Amino acid sequence: MSFIVLLGVMFILTVLGLPLFYSIIFSSIVTLFLYLPYVPVTIVAQQVMQGIDTNALQALAFFFLAGELMSVGGITTRIIRFVTSFIGRWKGSLAYINIFSSLFFGSISGSAVASTAAIGSSLIPEMKKNNYPAPFAAALTQSASIIGPIIPPSVPMIVFAALAGAGVSVGKMFLSGVIPGLLIALTLILVTFVISKAKGFGNQATSFSWKEVKESSKDAVWALFCPIIILYGIISGIFTATEAGAVSVVYAYLVGTFIYKELSVERLKKALISSLKGTITVMLIVGASSIFAWVIARLQISHQVASYVSEICSSPLSALILINVIVLFIGMIMDPTAALTILVPVFMPIINQFGISPIHFGLVIILNLMIGLITPPVGYLIYLSANIAECEPIKVLKSSVPYLLSLLGLLVVLILVPEFSTYLPSVFFE
Repeated sequence: MSFIVLLGVMFILTVLGLPLFYSIIFSSIVTLFLYLPYVPVTIVAQQVMQGIDTNALQALAFFFLAGELMSVGGITTRIIRFVTSFIGRWKGSLAYINIFSSLFFGSISGSAVASTAAIGSSLIPEMKKNNYPAPFAAALTQSASIIGPIIPPSVPMIVFAALAGAGVSVGKMFLSGVIPGLLIALTLILVTFVISKAKGFGNQATSFSWKEVKESSKDAVWALFCPIIILYGIISGIFTATEAGAVSVVYAYLVGTFIYKELSVERLKKALISSLKGTITVMLIVGASSIFAWVIARLQISHQVASYVSEICSSPLSALILINVIVLFIGMIMDPTAALTILVPVFMPIINQFGISPIHFGLVIILNLMIGLITPPVGYLIYLSANIAECEPIKVLKSSVPYLLSLLGLLVVLILVPEFSTYLPSVFFE
């Protein structure tokens, strides 16, 4: 009953338009008064501050800023030019350029929304000019953008590491996304190839030029070198994830200002404001989730849920499948960050009880929630990509069905084969 009150109050307040941070706080306070009246209300402030005061969230702030600096510093156009120089000669290359651009841009931004906005604003109009239907261009762009939060660095992975507790480092989570991210790109390429062949999309092609390859590579190498620095530094132990974020900020500023020379004072101001808003939003939600998680633990809600799951699940695999079904439905109606802050405290005890790798669990639920971004009824990326493509969201949704089904199929594969997400972390950290 307490869990129903906790979630019910939060849901009602959110529907009424109250920001999620306040909804979580007030629902926790109401539950405290009803079920833990002897606990002083000051525990709320203590838990919120404790939730915010983590190294993982410090890393989040740095990576947010680094991503914004690279975005406004000319990175998008250089990545697209770099990818085009290699595969522009292929028939129907614009669709593949879209996927590869999202792959490379995702290794810098770590955000599906940022990838959709940046890549979409550049490539969707170009695809429309080359006789790709607007809904297809939008569907492809939004589907490819979910690579961003899977390929390191990843904003949701930082949030998950902050919520999951000891034993789950940002570095391990980053590495867990490398192979799955490449698998997502490969899956999208195969689906795009089949659709393009069946419907005759994409007749454009450009002549191949080694000169263009050389020039575009020289121009883009500075941008592509950033994620390499981050991963190498963390894996080798030269610096922590937080220090890696700080290094990436300095690197992004120097490249954008002195090499690309596109990071003007006005763009720097825009990047600072945007990253500040993003960081504050996530930190407030994670801070609020700390008291939320404390209430759940104090009322033994996690143990109750774990007991229920144990009764109907006979193996770790069946438990993981059940959890992912629940996450899939929640991801359809809730923002990924909010969903993580609510679900991780509830499900982590179950994961530990069944002996499931928290790294594997984190990767699959993050991908699960990213799929929710392109799934109705909320599906924020559907509306964003439709707006860029200037077409109706329902048409984008229809064009997204093959991609959505293929991503769900890949999710099942990643659930069944944990080695795809755990192999690299085990090699470099254990």
